[in-house]
Amino acid sequence: MRIRLGWALFLLTAASYVFYPVWRLPLPWPAQWALLNAFVLLAAAMLYSPLKDVSLRAELPELRELWPAVLAAALVCLPFWLTPIAAAYDEQSHAGPAAWLLGRTASAIGLDIRLLPLLGISAALLLAYAVWRLSRAGYRLPSPAVAALALAAAGNLYFLADRRFGAAGAIGQYVTVLHYPPLSKFLYLAAYAVMGITEAAPRSVQFVFIALTAVIMLRLMRAMKAARPGRLAFLLIAIFPTFFALGITAELEAGTVFFFTAAIYHFVMGVEGEDRAQFLKCAFWCAAGIFYKQLLLGLIFSLAPLLLALALLREERRGHYLFGLKALALPLLTGLPFIALSDMMHVRDTALALHNILKPGLMTLDLKVIYMTCGAPLTAVLAVSAVYALFRYRGLPLWTLIYVSAAYYLMISATLAVGYVRHAQPFYIALVFMTALAVSDLSARLRGLPGKALAAAVLGLLLYQSVLARAPYQRKTAFNYYSEVFPYWLADAALKPGQKVYAPMEIEPSHFYLAKAGLAGKVTWDRTLPEGFDAAKAEAAAKADGADFVLLPYSPFPSLKVDFVRIADALTASGRFRPERVFDYHGNKLILLKTAF
Repeated sequence: MRIRLGWALFLLTAASYVFYPVWRLPLPWPAQWALLNAFVLLAAAMLYSPLKDVSLRAELPELRELWPAVLAAALVCLPFWLTPIAAAYDEQSHAGPAAWLLGRTASAIGLDIRLLPLLGISAALLLAYAVWRLSRAGYRLPSPAVAALALAAAGNLYFLADRRFGAAGAIGQYVTVLHYPPLSKFLYLAAYAVMGITEAAPRSVQFVFIALTAVIMLRLMRAMKAARPGRLAFLLIAIFPTFFALGITAELEAGTVFFFTAAIYHFVMGVEGEDRAQFLKCAFWCAAGIFYKQLLLGLIFSLAPLLLALALLREERRGHYLFGLKALALPLLTGLPFIALSDMMHVRDTALALHNILKPGLMTLDLKVIYMTCGAPLTAVLAVSAVYALFRYRGLPLWTLIYVSAAYYLMISATLAVGYVRHAQPFYIALVFMTALAVSDLSARLRGLPGKALAAAVLGLLLYQSVLARAPYQRKTAFNYYSEVFPYWLADAALKPGQKVYAPMEIEPSHFYLAKAGLAGKVTWDRTLPEGFDAAKAEAAAKADGADFVLLPYSPFPSLKVDFVRIADALTASGRFRPERVFDYHGNKLILLKTAF
C-alpha cells in the first residue's frame, strides 16, 4: 500500500486547521469565518502542490526480522507504561486533553467509559475492512477539485454548527487549542479509543515513535553499507537511556525525534542521489512534524543553509539542490500559520534566550547533561563510537547528520529549554546513530564470541542505565518512578458526581484521572494557583467556587515553592475545613479537606 503525500498533507492540514478549530479565536464571527476559509484554501493547495506525484510505502518489511527485538524492548517498557502520571511535569498537559475530551463526550451521551475500547476496536476493524474492500474494488480517490469543495462545505457547516450549538467550542478555548499543535492529540484520541483511558495508551504511542526512529536509522545504516544493521542495532537505539525515557512517558519528544529522523533520512537520500522526490518526502515529514511539535521549524532553518551552500559549491548539481531548497517552502507554508497565531495570541512563543550565547556555562550545559544522565561508562562508549564512525564512515551522509544535530544543539541552547533532557533529544540523534553504527559494525567484524561479548556488554550497560540507574538527571527508572507522583486517582475515586473541588496546582493529572474514573464533566474541578498562595487565598478561592472540598499535596513538593503542608494545616486549624481523607503513594500524600461554610 502506498500513501499519496499530497492527499496525506491535505487531510492533515484540513484536520489541523479546520476541524481542529484554530480559526475560533476571540474575533468577530466574520473574521473567524474568513480565517476558516483561508485554511480551507491552504489545505486544498496541498492537492495541487508538487507532493501530488509523490508517495510513500506504508509497509515496514524490516519487522519480519526485527519483531523479536521490538517485542523485547516493549516488554522492558511495559512496567513503566503502567505507572501513574506524575504531577509538576508536562506529561499531564499531553496525556490529559484527549482523555478529557473523550471523558466529557462519554459523560454527555451516557456511555460507561470502560466500554470505550469495545467501541474503538470495532470502529477500527470496520474502517480497516472498508479500506480493504475499496482497495480490492479499485476505488479511485476523487479529483482535487471535488475534495476541496467537500472540505469547504464540511468546514462551513462546522462553522454554522459552532455558531448555533458551540460545537467547536466544546473542544476548548483558543488558549487550549493553540497551546500545542494537534497531531499528538489526534494520535492519543485513537490510542485511548482502542486501549481505553489508561496510562499505557499515550506512552505506547511514544514507544512506537522510538521504534520507527530505530527502523529509519537502520535504513540509513544500510544506505551507508554498514555491517549487519539488524536486531542488535535496533535494541541499541530503542534502549539508549534518553530514547528509552521518551518511550515510557506521554510527553511528546519521542515523536519529535521520529519526525526529525524521518526528514533527515530523506534529506540525506536527496543530497546523495538524483531523486528529487526525496526532498519532497523530507518536506512532507517536516510539515507533518510541525503539526506535531513546533521544534521541527528549527530543522527547516538548519537544512536551508546547507542546501544553499551545496548549491554554491557544486555547480554541476545546483538545480538539484535549489529544488530541495524550494521544497522546504511547503512545511513553512503549512506550519507557520499555527506558530504565528500562537505567538500573536500570546499562547506560545519560541522561548528564545539569545543572551545564552554569551554564557559558556549555558551553551555547554546540554553537553554536561549527557554525562549526568548517561553516566561515565556510557559517555565513554559514545565518545569512542563517534571517533570510530567518523573514521570508518566519514562522508556526506554522516557529516550531514552531525551538522543537523549540531545546529539543533546551538538553537536549543539559545532558548529557555536549555538543560532539559527531553528537549535536547534531536541533538542526540547523531550520537545514538553513531553508537549503533560503531557497536553493530564492530560486533559483526569481531565475529564469534568476542563480537557477542561486545554486543552483550553494551546492551547490558544501556539496559542498566535505562532501567536500574539510581536518580539519573531528569529521567525515571525503577528506583525513582514514583518521584512526585501524587495519588490523584485515589482522590478522584472518592468523589461523586455534582461535587466541586478546589485543588490548586500548576500541573497535575487530575483531569486525566477524572476521565479515567468516568467523572469528566460530572465533577467541577478548579486547579487555579494564585500568585503568593497561602491559607487565606485558599479559603477565599474555595468560597468563591462554592467548593465542597479542597485538595492539597500533603508532603514536600520540591518542584514548587508553595508550602502546601503548612497551608493545609492552617486551613484545618481554622475550623472551617475538616480533614476527610489522606491519600498516600510512596510517601507522596494528598489531603482532602471538607469545607464547613
